[in-house]
Amino acid sequence: MVRHQVFFESLGALDASDPGWSSPFAGLSVLRIVDSLAAAADAPNAAHRAAINAARATARSIREGDPSRAILLRIFDLLEKPNGLTGALARELLAYGRSLDLEGRWPLAADVFGTVAEKFRSRRNRAIVIESLTALGAAARNTGDWETSERSYAEAQHMADSAGDRARSLTAQVGIANSHVAHGNLPAADAELEEVFAEAGTAGLQQVEAIALHTRAYLAIASGDYQNAVHYGYRSLELTIDETARDRILGDIAAAYAGLGLRETARDGFLIVAVTSPHQWVRWQATLNLMELAIEDGAERLFDDYYAQVQNEPLDPRLRAFLLLLKARGFRTFGRAGSEALFAAAHEEATRHRLHQIAFEVEAEAKRERQPVNVPGRATVAEFEVYPGELDRIAEVLMHLRKEVVAG
Repeated sequence: MVRHQVFFESLGALDASDPGWSSPFAGLSVLRIVDSLAAAADAPNAAHRAAINAARATARSIREGDPSRAILLRIFDLLEKPNGLTGALARELLAYGRSLDLEGRWPLAADVFGTVAEKFRSRRNRAIVIESLTALGAAARNTGDWETSERSYAEAQHMADSAGDRARSLTAQVGIANSHVAHGNLPAADAELEEVFAEAGTAGLQQVEAIALHTRAYLAIASGDYQNAVHYGYRSLELTIDETARDRILGDIAAAYAGLGLRETARDGFLIVAVTSPHQWVRWQATLNLMELAIEDGAERLFDDYYAQVQNEPLDPRLRAFLLLLKARGFRTFGRAGSEALFAAAHEEATRHRLHQIAFEVEAEAKRERQPVNVPGRATVAEFEVYPGELDRIAEVLMHLRKEVVAG
């Protein structure tokens, strides 16, 4: 296989005059220069400097506002330095991979994370390599490459354990729990998280706990335990200092309210994320969630509008399967022909990528009769509160946030 083939494929799908061409070209240039420096085990020579200058010029043409632009320009500055593949360069490459990850460009992100893990193996870069392997585990899972995902998480955890780095070891373990949820193996996910909470709480690892709480909310949604999903999600939101995680957490809290049948609160949360998130994947997820609410509200025009926003986007396998499921539900709800074929396509997509939890949902949904629309929420807060007053309190927070967003 050609190294960095996914970048070549990305470029092959674009014309050099396309505004989106500069970013993957500059990224590919970076990776090839890193490969060359690693092979030479030496400082940059004249050929490297020429390649750096040409690629830097391309990076400067990336549109302002693209998060990768500033990162790539910093990387080119570091590549010119005589001390070669430094920890500072590795850290910037990791940041570049994360910027791709947040845009939902997981094949490219996985290539960058894998390059960092492969080329910066010295002891002084161990923490960066562990983080890269953990990030590779998530990105590969999102592309459906389960073998690479599992191998990367296992290697990250082994390296962290060998170094006595409990925080990074437990973070990789949370990643493994996320994979269990995606596979539909909820008991295994719960067991992993119990271990993480036990150790993180004892060691005072608050940010690990924040990450684990978010995964526990995700697990609770998958289990249909929506009140606890709101509870865990909001606790995670209160603890996290990672701004990039906040949008995803907020989206999952909104999803839990939708599961409770409290659609107005759910809509508040999804609208906040869809309008304000700087991250493409998070906006796609929120748009799909709004599409689901449109089905439940019987809002056929909104259903079509939201579908049009995402139908041609490069969704990952999980979102693509979810989109097909929602399209099937919408067609059935609105009396359109073709819902059975769409349910079959959703099931095939989920099964092919080993997304067993979604496959279960498709099977259950396909067996249901057509449901009436514009029905009240499935429950009211007063009937079943586990944490008295909490659902109303968090709902009020979301309402005020949504009003602030609308007000501009």
